[in-house]
Amino acid sequence: MIEEQSKQFMVKNEDTALHLGSGDLLVLATPRLVAMLENTAKEIPLERLSDDETTVGIEMNLKHVKATAVGKEVTCFVKLTEIKKSILFFDVKAVVDEEMIATGTHIRAIVSRQSFMEKI
Repeated sequence: MIEEQSKQFMVKNEDTALHLGSGDLLVLATPRLVAMLENTAKEIPLERLSDDETTVGIEMNLKHVKATAVGKEVTCFVKLTEIKKSILFFDVKAVVDEEMIATGTHIRAIVSRQSFMEKI
């Protein structure tokens, strides 16, 4: 059972605040960093799920404390800290060149793919 996961992402022009419209600079955008962390977290519970189940992000609390330039590699670390029924709790952090650029928590819910899509 995987309880911790890390993944690397290269910062590209399309990952910047300028490109996404969340800012005016060519630095890693916070919304893209959130997506990188969610992408890393979603893989942890896969072996716990049935074929009809997946997880969806329901909360992210993130402090993005350092800018990252295009061309840098971001390593995202997530750790599953708690499971309450169908809710998964994670600690998350992102590191560039051994310096922390972000830290926080993330919550995901286990859902039935079919039921979830029928409700929307």
